[in-house]
Amino acid sequence: MSFWQKIKKNFLYKIKQDLLSLIKYPKINLSSSGQVDYDEYWRARRREVAVLSRYQKQRADIVLKIIEKGAKVLDVGCGDGAVLKYLKDQANIEGIGVDLSEKILTQAKQIGIEVIQMDITKLENLEALPEADYILGFEILEHLPNPEEFILKMKNKARQGLIFSFPNSGYFRHRLRLLLGRFPLQWVYHPGEHLRFWTVKDVKWWAAAFGFDLDRLIVYEGPLGLRKIWPALFGEGIIIKIKK
Repeated sequence: MSFWQKIKKNFLYKIKQDLLSLIKYPKINLSSSGQVDYDEYWRARRREVAVLSRYQKQRADIVLKIIEKGAKVLDVGCGDGAVLKYLKDQANIEGIGVDLSEKILTQAKQIGIEVIQMDITKLENLEALPEADYILGFEILEHLPNPEEFILKMKNKARQGLIFSFPNSGYFRHRLRLLLGRFPLQWVYHPGEHLRFWTVKDVKWWAAAFGFDLDRLIVYEGPLGLRKIWPALFGEGIIIKIKK
């Protein structure tokens, strides 16, 4: 299969998956418990331990282009440590992972990741975190009721910058779901997972409201050709780098 045939195949596959998701909902039984179980969330999200998903690898490869080799990195919401291990293998970073689930952190420790168990929704806990060159937060801000307070506390821990990623709520699939009478579907295990939402324009306004220097805004995933032409509509995820 030629390069262009592969691009065409991946493009058509992505469009097909997006269109199929316009009317579906994840299977869930809310009758037994209405709460989000964080351990269950990770069981639903990860099928293989310490193996990067396509999304995770894309994010990690972007990060490799904007941090220095050997940098000290604090990954808040590290999960099983797969991203930190990849960064460590590729760029010899000094990585520390932070997460709530004891089970998922046990998996991170098994692959050699230094970890800190912490509930980051309790903002007073953040004072105990060590400083680092870069603070990473992949897909965590949308889970927090107070991401602004979280960022303001974490910026003092970053010597060079903060790097966050979150879903683009302006992605064409989410817009089409609204037209069909359904809210954008960004959760995996429980509808209460995501509390906050951003589009590309929202992120630019949001960073300016902080007074931050938005050093990078990168849109990734989604149909490749269309994403290049109209990233705000056809990019599924957003990564930002805030300079210290």
